[in-house]
Amino acid sequence: MNKTTFDGKWIRVFDCDSRWDFTINTDKFIIHIMGGSVVISDKKTGAKLNQIRGYNYLYTGDVKPDETELFALENGKHFYIISLEDFTQKLKVTLPRSYEAIDVCGSFSSDGEILYVPVHRWRNNGYEYCLCEYETKSYSLVSMKEIPYSQVPCWI
Repeated sequence: MNKTTFDGKWIRVFDCDSRWDFTINTDKFIIHIMGGSVVISDKKTGAKLNQIRGYNYLYTGDVKPDETELFALENGKHFYIISLEDFTQKLKVTLPRSYEAIDVCGSFSSDGEILYVPVHRWRNNGYEYCLCEYETKSYSLVSMKEIPYSQVPCWI
């Protein structure tokens, strides 16, 4: 089963039949997010440019419209920003206290200035869903608003 996400600029596909692989196709890169690692390949040649390992439960992500940064979302309490210029991890960001990002898919704004990350927490015998907005210079949280479940971008 494949699920294609069209939020943001790039086509992103979650393939749970093959290797539980989330793929992002940009103009320059093919990026596979596979739980414990991220594999970045050149789109034109297919050559593997880098593989970054050591993660836990990375399942979705997005690429900034200018193709300089990868956002990789953990099924849990963190997301990571990886440079697509030197293929190093720039940041590990912890989500707001008591919130998690499970089975969801975040995205960059069309201008790359904002990163949207859906989160949830258990509260009063049910889940409360929110959309966090991070500015992309330092990835600081600038707003967080409650949203209905029907508006939560997810890959399941």
